[in-house]
Amino acid sequence: MQRSLPFLYLLTLLIIGFTGGTVLFRFAETGMSETVTLFLDPRLDLAASAKPYRALIAFLAFHGLALFLASHAALRHAVMFIAGLRVVFFGFASTYLISQEDALTFYAAWWFPAQLLLTMLFILFCMNLSPPFMLNKYFSRHRKEAVIRVAALSAAILAAEIGLFIFLDN
Repeated sequence: MQRSLPFLYLLTLLIIGFTGGTVLFRFAETGMSETVTLFLDPRLDLAASAKPYRALIAFLAFHGLALFLASHAALRHAVMFIAGLRVVFFGFASTYLISQEDALTFYAAWWFPAQLLLTMLFILFCMNLSPPFMLNKYFSRHRKEAVIRVAALSAAILAAEIGLFIFLDN
């Protein structure tokens, strides 16, 4: 049971954050939800031309902010907050995409699988940078190597996701 604690923590954060994002979308005004979603990932505007490089900028911004917060002792606890924000955006943007007409194919084939993997890897990235106090013993050894591996795997999945988006968009 003790070995499954990090997995349960990851799933709990994912479920609560995704649900929070969907509820936030439900209570948000239409203009605000569209502005926030398209600011963080403009590829979700299926009517406009695609800008896949903006996904790279958002990816680097989330990872850079997590690295910055982890490098300062007073801000270390905010790293998991950034992971939570990423999960809330995942739920918010998923609900936005589902609410669009004729976007279910994009959602099922491109957005949900890729963003689920990237969000889970970002949570693992943040957990290795600054593990929660109850998980310290699970992440004590080889954390720096794990951070590099998770970031490299995330970058590879992001590249594949951008390629899939370009393929589906044409």
